[in-house]
Amino acid sequence: MKKQLALLAAIGTFASAFAMPAAAEFPDKPIRVIVPWGAGGDSDLTTRVWADAVEKILGVPVAVVNKAGGTGVIGTTEVVNAKPDGYTLVNAGLSNVQVTPNFSEVSYDFDSFTPVVKLSAVPLGILVAKDSPYGSFEEFVQGAKDKRLTQGSWGAASSGTILASIVARQAGYTVDYVHANTTAESMVSLIGGHIDSAVSFPPAFEPHLKSGSARLLVVNKKSDQYPGVPSFADFGIKGDFEGWSGIFAPKDVPQEVVEKLVEASAQAMQDPQVVKAFENIGAEVDFRHGDEWVADMRDTYGIMAEAAAEMRK
Repeated sequence: MKKQLALLAAIGTFASAFAMPAAAEFPDKPIRVIVPWGAGGDSDLTTRVWADAVEKILGVPVAVVNKAGGTGVIGTTEVVNAKPDGYTLVNAGLSNVQVTPNFSEVSYDFDSFTPVVKLSAVPLGILVAKDSPYGSFEEFVQGAKDKRLTQGSWGAASSGTILASIVARQAGYTVDYVHANTTAESMVSLIGGHIDSAVSFPPAFEPHLKSGSARLLVVNKKSDQYPGVPSFADFGIKGDFEGWSGIFAPKDVPQEVVEKLVEASAQAMQDPQVVKAFENIGAEVDFRHGDEWVADMRDTYGIMAEAAAEMRK
């Protein structure tokens, strides 16, 4: 009798193995990456390069969807509320995950996400049109002190506006910000003569530098890419004024999903074609992931919280 019961149990287990489908291995369907900004900006361009490369590695479509609005809040919030399965991701950066939660009333903070990877870094710059009367940053600062100048950015709580405000406060001038939906739109306004200056990142301003329609007055750090252009530090301005682009998932995404995305991203970011594509849009590959990277982001988040508290005084 005992042998018969044991045999029946074994048969039942064997049948159950066939009756219950095995858990699908990630990914087994298309992945959607929301860019919470309009098309053409540095976040959009770097995300699209990454998505095209990762799609080939993972073997499923990786679709980039632009959901602009609310200085990145609308698209970012959608991902915060998405199912934490790895199939809905967000383009993350200084603006939407570190600046906005500190300077605006939003329903999320840094701990609302699972950081996956950092893809690139871009230096902040202040630019004027080719026919601007301000030939240097010193002249621009003096001009802003003499009369109220305008400066293009992409939202009151965007990284561009916040970083530019920190620069202006340290340099002793003020400007009136004119907000566009993207850095690219802001640069078009500058070239069109609608604003006196613009704060921007290379993916948006590089084409205008190459065409000669804009001039870069100052940039985050000196580099061979912009010979003769001074850094903020040259004028005694303290801080690191850098934007970045990365990929975040909703909170509580399984670790094995994160590892799969990290592995595919690591492979993609070593591809010479990807590196070249980033260079062509003015972004530097800065691939990072893991605990040390997350700790660094937390430090920056704290700095932004302090700056927000200071501005509210």
